[in-house]
Amino acid sequence: MKRIVLALFPLALVAQTHVKTPPLRFDMDASAMPSKIDYISKSLHFVDTDGDNTIGANEECAIQFRITNNGDGDGHGCEARIRMEGTQNGISCLPVRLPRINKGDTIVVNYPIKTNHLTQNGKVQFTMEIYEPNGFGTGDISLSVATHQFDPPRVEVGQYVVTSDKQKLERKEKFTLQIPVQNLAQGIAEDVKISIKCPSGISLLSNNHIVEIPRLLPNEAQIITYELIPTVNAPENLPFEIEVDEKYGKYAKGADINLQLGKQVLIASAIQSTREEVEIKRLSLISDVDENIPQTDYKNQNTFVLIFANEKYQQVASVPFALNDGKVFRKYCEQTLGIPSKNIREYINATGNQMKFGVNLLRDIVDVYSNVSNPQIIVYYAGHGIPDESSRTAYLLPIDGIISDMSTCYKLDDLYTTLGNMPASQITVFMDACFSGSKRENGMLASARGVALKAKSGVPQGNMVVFSAAQGDETAYPNREQQHGLFTYYLLKKLQETQGDIVLKDLGDYITKQVSQQSLLINDKKQTPCVIPSASLGTEWQSWKLK
Repeated sequence: MKRIVLALFPLALVAQTHVKTPPLRFDMDASAMPSKIDYISKSLHFVDTDGDNTIGANEECAIQFRITNNGDGDGHGCEARIRMEGTQNGISCLPVRLPRINKGDTIVVNYPIKTNHLTQNGKVQFTMEIYEPNGFGTGDISLSVATHQFDPPRVEVGQYVVTSDKQKLERKEKFTLQIPVQNLAQGIAEDVKISIKCPSGISLLSNNHIVEIPRLLPNEAQIITYELIPTVNAPENLPFEIEVDEKYGKYAKGADINLQLGKQVLIASAIQSTREEVEIKRLSLISDVDENIPQTDYKNQNTFVLIFANEKYQQVASVPFALNDGKVFRKYCEQTLGIPSKNIREYINATGNQMKFGVNLLRDIVDVYSNVSNPQIIVYYAGHGIPDESSRTAYLLPIDGIISDMSTCYKLDDLYTTLGNMPASQITVFMDACFSGSKRENGMLASARGVALKAKSGVPQGNMVVFSAAQGDETAYPNREQQHGLFTYYLLKKLQETQGDIVLKDLGDYITKQVSQQSLLINDKKQTPCVIPSASLGTEWQSWKLK
């Protein structure tokens, strides 16, 4: 009997004899590929608010650098870590979670640093690293930064100034109180608040009972102006209280200001302060020529003075400090030149009729005195000058003058002719004005074309010499720091230095030199004073004196 043997094969194996097998593939998830975070060389730097490369108290700072992902995968879950050693008081810096860093991307890492008033002088060492979950972060990155302690501010009220058109305080008459509030220390004063408490019978017109100043830098000051008026029931003594506060509630000092009706306006004494790191110069609303005015025993009985100080105009911009110019010039006439008060006529914010009246009154006085003496004349003007646009003739502008109508103005040649015909042995005119159509500050009064005009200068007559603040199309500028016209300031400065004992030539040379130089430094503009004598005088005027 035959035996039959069957060989059994798996069906799959039989099938392989008919199907070609593809090559094996090993695809990996891209998210499993590692990132590689590297620090970019020389990208590390420190940023602070004041730019002194120091971590100061209450200052916002940051450390920044750049990193790049040089790996084959994206960076997930990375963190910028930081630790500190050294003077850490008042300083905090927290780790920063970083966003996804794609392959090949570069980002900026920013560590904000917070400080407070507990920060001390010293140095802090920061050590930073970029943590990567798979261990492919950066190594340590170090930076050492100096620290500076908290410098408190010191906010105080400085010299105050009271002004009134009446030159004294009267019921139902407005007056102005100006106070400077200044930071006299090295720390920044924040959230400064100034409030005024007025006595009974005083109305505050300026609606600034409380003034808020966000911050005052070292040596920075703000001038606060209060417009006030006493009622009919106001008492004679007027005590004002100025309260000052700042962020910490302990680095500010107010002031008590006591005024009195019926007396000339008062000025408080100055407080001086200096500091090693930053020069602290106490802001003063009082010029150095307004104080320490020289006194003389000399009696200048035969000199007569006419002063016009036009500051507040009805139709055009004001002339800064013109009232102070006229007021202080009068003091020098009385105290330094020895001229009796009765010999001085002063017109504050004079209208056209008042200017004509003042000149005519001076003429009548000189006519009377010429019979018994040898009178001398001083005329001072601070205010706007203006040119006739068609003829370029120079005019003085009364406060009610209309710049489009020259008949409402005072022709300069008419003034010079009237003065020159007076029987005076010496006539000296000080003119702190320009005739180009410019304002004492920037801008124009007259020219519709918006450019300064070169006006014809007036022609002095008789025994007259004129000191003029500017020439041609120039502007007569202010000296804001000294609260005077630039020309007037140096006129008064020389009278102060010499106690009034100076010949006119030397006075003119000094004023011209100082104003020409300082105008460029202070105002970035040219201003050139000049001295113009009448043709008949020759050089005789050069040896004249004011006393």
